[in-house]
Amino acid sequence: MRTIFNFILTALCLSLFSTNTFAQDVYFLDKQGTEVEYVIKDGKGNVLSYARMAVTEVKKKDAKNFTVTYTTEAFNKNKETLMPPVPVAIEIVDGAVIYNAKVLLGTINENIEVSGTYPSFPATLEVGKDIGAYSYTTKVMGVATTVSGNNKVTAREEVKTDAGSFDCFKVESEISTKVILKTVKTKTISWYAKNIGIVKTETYDNKGKLQSVQEIVSLRSKIK
Repeated sequence: MRTIFNFILTALCLSLFSTNTFAQDVYFLDKQGTEVEYVIKDGKGNVLSYARMAVTEVKKKDAKNFTVTYTTEAFNKNKETLMPPVPVAIEIVDGAVIYNAKVLLGTINENIEVSGTYPSFPATLEVGKDIGAYSYTTKVMGVATTVSGNNKVTAREEVKTDAGSFDCFKVESEISTKVILKTVKTKTISWYAKNIGIVKTETYDNKGKLQSVQEIVSLRSKIK
């Protein structure tokens, strides 16, 4: 259960073609029927695994407030299933993406305890913008994990992957994860595109060594 939970948060934190499109632009995969696949590599470029997200429902309150439900799957480097499709959700509140861990998990673990301030991603970005700090604690099977960090937009860049070219904002994050008495500090650099979310992420350890890279390898609509 903890492996599934950590995978979902990593893939999300651990995103346009549609018959259900709103005028609101958000930095997350938000169009029903759209599917995106990522490759995850180690710091030397070796393929470790793949992840897939597919939007199954967009429930609208108004143009700036809605819920996106999707499935997420994990595969090994040979495309063999590591984690079957899991339904999860995010909330869009006043145009901002809210990474509420309780909502993300949905029915995966109804007994999970969550407290604190969640990460969020605003509807508008500009270079130099401080997205804000966050700190939240989740308790699963009696074991508490506290994640805290801050995010800042440092550049606007074009990113090219196997899925195409994307106009992105570069976001740098300092993250601290504490489990019991152990604290791990990492730095991530992520590139975000409108209505897609994360196009690419690089993760570094506290000494600045590249640990992993995640990037889009395919983006397609399942609606004909």
